[in-house]
Amino acid sequence: MRLIIIPDDGFVSVDGEKFSRLDLSFMDSDIHAVQWYETEGEVERRDNRGRIIANEEITSIEQFQPALDLWLAAKQRAQEDLQAQALQEQGAN
Repeated sequence: MRLIIIPDDGFVSVDGEKFSRLDLSFMDSDIHAVQWYETEGEVERRDNRGRIIANEEITSIEQFQPALDLWLAAKQRAQEDLQAQALQEQGAN
């Protein structure tokens, strides 16, 4: 799985499927981004001026599961919206 999280934008991407404006306020304020590449990744940390000051290697994304849960909920809502739209269009014909 390829995962990108950008807390300030509420952005989570899993394998290229992206959702924005998710509430990621639970994440540490010094996290600029999380990058995950299948089995390992990194957390990009910034200072109070927004400059990247460290890339911390990680071997688990467990601590970011809440962001994945929000992404999954957004994906499910999007699928439900598409299904509802398709039903509406069928009813209009």
